[in-house]
Amino acid sequence: MTQSRKAFHRHALATAVVLALASMGAQAQLSTATVRGQVSRAGAAAQGGLEVLAVNQLNGARYRTATRADGSYVLAGLPPGSYELRVGGQKSQLITVSIGETAAIDLAVAADGGQQVTITGSLARKDVRNSEVGTSVSRKQIDSLPQISRNFLSFADLAPGVRFDTDRNGFVKVQSGAQNQDNINIFIDGVSQKNNILRGGASGMDSTRGNPFPQSAIAEYKVISQNYTAEFDQVSSAAITAVTKSGGNEVHGEVFVDHTGQNLTAYSNGEQQLKQGGVDRTHFSQNQYGVTIGGPIKQDVAHWFLSYEGKDIESPRTVGYNAAAIAAVVPGSVLAGLAALQGSHVQTFKENLLFGKIDLEVDANQHVELTARVRREKDHVPEDATKSAPDNEKGRISDETRLDLKHEWTRGSFLNEARLGYEQYEWSPNADNKAPEIKYFLSPNNTTTGASELVRTGGSPDAQNKKQTGWLFQDDLTYIGLAGHTIKGGAKVKLMTYDLTGSVRGVDIYQKLINNQTGNLVAFGANDYFQLDKATTPTTLGYKNKQFGIYLQDDWVITKRLEANLGIRWDYESNMLNNAYVTPADRVAALLGLEPVDANGKSTRNNVQGIPVTPGQTYAQSLAKGGINIGDYIANGAGRKSFTGAIQPRVGFSYDLLGDKRTVVFAGLGRAYDRTIADYAIAEMTNNAAAGGDVYLIRNGYKMPYTDQFSLGLRQAVSIWNTEIGYTHSNARNQFNWSEGNRDPLGGVNGRPPSDALFGGPAGFGNLVLGDFNGNAVTQTAYLKADKPYTDASGWGLGITYTYSDAKTTNNNLTNDPYNWTAGRSVSTLIQSADVERHRVVASGVTDSLLPWGLLLSGKATLGSGLPFRITNCANGFDTCKVVAGEGQRFRQFDVGIAKAFGLGMGKLTLRADVINLFNTVNYTGGYDGWAGAPTKTPVNYLGGDNAHLGVPDGFITGAARQVKLSVRYIF
Repeated sequence: MTQSRKAFHRHALATAVVLALASMGAQAQLSTATVRGQVSRAGAAAQGGLEVLAVNQLNGARYRTATRADGSYVLAGLPPGSYELRVGGQKSQLITVSIGETAAIDLAVAADGGQQVTITGSLARKDVRNSEVGTSVSRKQIDSLPQISRNFLSFADLAPGVRFDTDRNGFVKVQSGAQNQDNINIFIDGVSQKNNILRGGASGMDSTRGNPFPQSAIAEYKVISQNYTAEFDQVSSAAITAVTKSGGNEVHGEVFVDHTGQNLTAYSNGEQQLKQGGVDRTHFSQNQYGVTIGGPIKQDVAHWFLSYEGKDIESPRTVGYNAAAIAAVVPGSVLAGLAALQGSHVQTFKENLLFGKIDLEVDANQHVELTARVRREKDHVPEDATKSAPDNEKGRISDETRLDLKHEWTRGSFLNEARLGYEQYEWSPNADNKAPEIKYFLSPNNTTTGASELVRTGGSPDAQNKKQTGWLFQDDLTYIGLAGHTIKGGAKVKLMTYDLTGSVRGVDIYQKLINNQTGNLVAFGANDYFQLDKATTPTTLGYKNKQFGIYLQDDWVITKRLEANLGIRWDYESNMLNNAYVTPADRVAALLGLEPVDANGKSTRNNVQGIPVTPGQTYAQSLAKGGINIGDYIANGAGRKSFTGAIQPRVGFSYDLLGDKRTVVFAGLGRAYDRTIADYAIAEMTNNAAAGGDVYLIRNGYKMPYTDQFSLGLRQAVSIWNTEIGYTHSNARNQFNWSEGNRDPLGGVNGRPPSDALFGGPAGFGNLVLGDFNGNAVTQTAYLKADKPYTDASGWGLGITYTYSDAKTTNNNLTNDPYNWTAGRSVSTLIQSADVERHRVVASGVTDSLLPWGLLLSGKATLGSGLPFRITNCANGFDTCKVVAGEGQRFRQFDVGIAKAFGLGMGKLTLRADVINLFNTVNYTGGYDGWAGAPTKTPVNYLGGDNAHLGVPDGFITGAARQVKLSVRYIF
């Protein structure tokens, strides 16, 4: 038995012993709610042993508990929804509980034996005694707030410090503070959607224009940006937990169709400029459609639910150059031929999402639920949206299948939830043709200095297939028999398999330069290209990984006013990044071999020629002078060890100052560990497969990324408003980074400091690229929230969140891009993150009572102070380069939706129009010119940039242009 397998079995045995000794645990509140409180009669605590019953109004499911000796009660594991509470046969008014909520509801039983139970206190503030920083998104908001994509995550940015962005390719990124977007996690019905192989946090968020889940199947969700309890795993940033709809005792459903397209979408800034130059976008349309239906198999016993959503998207892309890029096209030249490739093309995307659920009340104490999800996507995209000719494109699939079987069992003071799950996710981009890719550049001085890329032709280099498959075994227990305590605990085992094949450079890539006077190619010796990147050998990597986690959580009501949340968690992975990898012998020989020298003892190694070398000095010794022990990175198949130190204490408290839930102070402190994606392991293997190519090495001493969190805040009722003010601090460490390890014989590069490692890889090879767990991101926020929830009685709801952020990162790119070339500074230096605005306001509202004719009006406003940038200014020559930092243009976007419902047959027909970016504001979400290498003031780039104007936004990288979506929806 291997050491890792022995370690795993030891950890599994330890966990089983802990749980057996504890004899207690909890249903994780990842997908459920808890109701607790005091039952009184005639002003005094009711007797113990009195049955408290919660009846689900959708499907008749019943959840029971009994009062303790002091009259207190706890109902744990309730699916979110509306309930009638009953005590001794007496009924209360209906209550509604949300996902993750711990609702404090005190009940007064009629002393005269009447039939009514009275709820004491305000239901509007039943969940203010908690320590987390989070925001709930209701079904009303999901249905009503304006958006285009039907991605339920579109409203995640209603939470403090959380951003929801869609880039120019339609890919979604959800990020909290300066932390890596890989460190989020999404939980659906309590099941982690973690992406083990690719970026983005959850499967299908790395490189897809699709949605992770059918929006019509989501009942509600919650975004927790700080201080989640111990049952949350594989997340060290924002946690998003959602619950799906279920079938009820009556058949209900909906059918919808959404449409937008060319005539409903304004021209973006870049498209408008190209249109003025004679290159107009082509016709396109985008359609979304779906059906949802559910009902009873047997009333109050078994129910079914089914949801389907589809997407057919055509997205225009335009290949074109402005007049400044091509001053004069010489007929018959290479440039003239390339100019003929200008024009508009369509990127196509097709998605099918299917979700199904069956639930069964086996008896009064047992509940079984089976869910299934199927996701199938086909995408056809260019290598670059603004540069690729029609042949430079690729197809991409993103497929996912998930099954989950859950069994709930209650007896006395115990509630147990056992779960068995299966998942498979596959992502595969492959070129349409296998011809070499050619990148054409144009320069004002016929050299590569200051050259800008013009167009790409030939095949796409993409030839990949990546798949994760896993089985989940999980058990959670809740014990409520100890007065004042709800004690939770559980264990989870996932058996993961990764199959990673292909190459990111499946074809040769030529880079060619065009003479801007003749329009023909500039010769470089015997070649017509100045750089050739040879195709890398396709590689195959398959390995298994065991993931294991245990936790214990105590939610302790110390007094009527003071509550504490005490938790601890431990996670372990047996083989996170391919422990069996062996660094190829040719790379090892180059790293440990002697420095090449000439007859005078000076280096002949590429880019560092002429530097004196100590006789007998090896490249490893040169690296050591620069602070690198290369032995820490060379893998021999046995040196990589799994990380065992992921112990995560989490503590929170809340204090109700007056005991009436109007003024509540809360705080939290804790550590949360995440994981590093397997894509880095295949990157190491693939790059090292190329003869004479780069050398990629991952540090053998694995560390898992984690975040230390602290939060402090105050919740205050102001009339009908719930307000909250708070401060949060996140310190994220062990973030994975690729950085250049190149060193010259003096430990630097041509005499510059080791932190300026731009050139000087081992003899006979390209760059030395080191993968390490040394990234750091620190975010502090101060936020203010005010929320008036929508109610049927008032007919309106409004919420607003202001966040001030001070976010810093050690990544020299300022973003969480893992390719972090730390030139010119220490990797430990924190600088302002380009992913986080200092000031951000997000407001949303909905009303169906203020407008005439029963119109529903909804809106969302997003205001930001502008993303920071950090620019290297070499406009006056390379010897005078200096760093310029600043903030980009302000972000402004106003979205609005208006709808009208009509009674029709057995249901209701709704006509709706959403307008995104109502005022068609040009918002630059990035793309500021970050390098001005040419001393000339003459614009030399294509439309997307200008080396003479530092900080000028790239005209193609903008927020959404105004777009209208028309919808028809029938609910029955």
